[in-house]
Amino acid sequence: MVGKNSTKKLFSLSGKTAVLTGATGYIGAYFAHALLDSGARVVLVGKNERKLKSLAGKLSKRYGDHRVTAACIDLYDNQATRIVMEQILRREKKIDILVNNAFDFSKKTGFNDENGHLVHATHDQFLASFESGVYWAVQPTQVFGFAMKKRGAGSIVNISTMYAVVAPAQDLYEGTTVFNPPGYSMAKAGLLQFTKYCASFLAPEVRVNALSPGAIPNTETITANAIDKGNPVLDRLAKKTPLHRVGHPTDLLGALVFLASDASHFMTGQNIVVDGGLTII
Repeated sequence: MVGKNSTKKLFSLSGKTAVLTGATGYIGAYFAHALLDSGARVVLVGKNERKLKSLAGKLSKRYGDHRVTAACIDLYDNQATRIVMEQILRREKKIDILVNNAFDFSKKTGFNDENGHLVHATHDQFLASFESGVYWAVQPTQVFGFAMKKRGAGSIVNISTMYAVVAPAQDLYEGTTVFNPPGYSMAKAGLLQFTKYCASFLAPEVRVNALSPGAIPNTETITANAIDKGNPVLDRLAKKTPLHRVGHPTDLLGALVFLASDASHFMTGQNIVVDGGLTII
C-alpha cells in the first residue's frame, strides 16, 4: 500500500539535475519554477543573454545560487550547441532530466508574418520550423540522453503542441492577423515521432515522453507569437474548448513534474495533451 510520504516522494525531484531549453520563453520560465519547486537543480538554456541573466538572477535569489545555473546558446549554431551541451555535462557530472522546450516563435518560422501563410510559406521558413521544432531536441538528446543511458537512469520530456495531433480550425483566425504557420504543426508532429523513436532506443534506462500544450496564448510578453488580450481568437478558442477557457502555463506544470519524476516510471513514448479537451471534439 502506497502511503502519503511514498506518493510525495514519487513526485519529488530532489537531488536531480534538469536541463531546460527555451528557458526564457513564455512557458519556459514557468517550467523553471516548477522544476525548482519540486527540488531539482536547474540548468537554464536560452539564446537571449539579457533575459537569461535576469531569469537566473531572480531564480537564484529565490531558490539559492547552488540550485540555478545558465548557459547562453544560439541553438541554430549546431557546432556551438554541441560544445556547450558537452560542457554542461562535464560541469554537472550527471543530468537526470532533460526538457526540450525551445522553439523559434518568430517570422523566421512564419509566425504572424503574412508570408508565413500556407500559400506563401517559404522553403527557409519550413526549414527553420523543422530545425527548431525537431533538431533542437536532437542534439541535447544525443548528449544528455546517451549519458543518462550509460549512467542507468533519466527522463526526457519533449514539448510539442496539440497542433501536432489536430489541425488548427480556420474559423478561429478569420478577420485577424493571428494564425499558426504550417511548418509548426509539421515539425511538432515530427517531434512526437522522435519521442517514440528515442523511447525505443534509449530504453530501458531512459524514459522519453512528450507534453503537448493546448491553447495557451502568450498575453504577457512581446514576441512574434504574442496575442493581444482583446483579440477575438481568445474568445473563439475558449468557446471551442470543453472547459470553456484558454489555458495558462501553470496548467502544464503538474504534467511536466509527473513526466520528469518517478511518478511516471512505467511510462515512455507517450504524449500527454493538456488542452482543456479541445482535441476531443
